[in-house]
Amino acid sequence: MDWVDVFFPSLIVCGIFAIMLAVAIGCSYLWLVWLGKRATKCPECGKMGAGELVESEVIDSKSHLDWKGRSGTSQQASPLRVTEETYEDHFECRYCGYRWMKTAQWTKTIPEKRDKGLPSQER
Repeated sequence: MDWVDVFFPSLIVCGIFAIMLAVAIGCSYLWLVWLGKRATKCPECGKMGAGELVESEVIDSKSHLDWKGRSGTSQQASPLRVTEETYEDHFECRYCGYRWMKTAQWTKTIPEKRDKGLPSQER
């Protein structure tokens, strides 16, 4: 068997895979663009992508420790810092000037470093 007999079929398979990957990436990009335009659709005139973010403010923020491994002993539990923020975004339509707002919640989890001198339960 010659190297040419192996190389060209492999090249064709790799080319087909590359085309399929490019199509998948392109479709994902178009889907995300469409979702972004749909998210800023004006409720008054109905045009997609018309909303421009005018202001964004945090209206509520909470932070607490969450202990994973609660069913085991407290020595195995490791704390997680959970931060929850609620935002209020104000939009204005580029076309008709209508103003509206949307509320969104964002949660962030960060592992806490635990010193040996810390108690095993949250106080």
